[in-house]
Amino acid sequence: MTNSEHEGAASEEAFALLGHEIRLDILRAFFERYSPVDPDSRSDVREQRTLSYAELMAATEMEDSGKFNYHLEKLRDVYIEEVAEGYVPTASAIALYEAVIANRPTESIPADFDIEESCPNCESGLRGKYEQEFLTVECPACDLFWGATYRFPKNGLAVREGEGVYKALYDRMMHHVGLARTGQCPSCAGITSVTVPRERLDEDSTPTAEFTCETCSWFITVDIVSALQFEPQVTKALTELGVPLSKSSSMRATERVLPDVTGWVSSGDPFYATISITYGDAVAEITVSDDLNICSAAVE
Repeated sequence: MTNSEHEGAASEEAFALLGHEIRLDILRAFFERYSPVDPDSRSDVREQRTLSYAELMAATEMEDSGKFNYHLEKLRDVYIEEVAEGYVPTASAIALYEAVIANRPTESIPADFDIEESCPNCESGLRGKYEQEFLTVECPACDLFWGATYRFPKNGLAVREGEGVYKALYDRMMHHVGLARTGQCPSCAGITSVTVPRERLDEDSTPTAEFTCETCSWFITVDIVSALQFEPQVTKALTELGVPLSKSSSMRATERVLPDVTGWVSSGDPFYATISITYGDAVAEITVSDDLNICSAAVE
């Protein structure tokens, strides 16, 4: 069996375990009383998450212990774990619960709406689109603003009323890109790879970088400066160019729109790309390999 077939079978089995009302009732019993607690008090966490055998059986309203035991055993070591005091949900069950909360049914969210923020390039009002739980922010008035499209939980829009939507999307996206840049998938903690699409290395296209998880379906394409901005050499180069950087822990350099970013193939075999960033009267040239490792960075 190939890795892909094995992963597919494992996913199918995980979903199949939830395909019975009694098992859902068992998991639901944990989260009906679930609320945030002091993370420094592990005993409180364990106490809050622990339910006894009798409490779980009562939650399912079952009287047949044999049938209850059958379904309880199906969940054991996947979604629940037995401890001395009873049973606790596993990390998989908690992740499932959090995913449901993040995307739970809410009041209708419009597919197309105004955002109370201005384009960093032309100061026009930004527009938002929400489709299949992907949020897109774009400027209808100019082509220079890169914008963004990224998976964004419905709850994130439900608790915001226009103001801060783009910042929330951008910060979430860059946080995940920064994690992926270290080789860890922000969705499943699998291994990520990064490539530089050669077809985007011409005078008419903004150079980009593509991050892909080798395990799950997580994937993102970002402008190449956003992908590189976490590297100290690039931060130094942007500072020397005079690009005003945020003093917060999340650097938001490319949100400001860098109008003149080009790239070209500087070596075919082995592959290297050179990225040119012009800002004011200065130019930075950054050479990277196919997997986005920095070979050089200089400002002229």
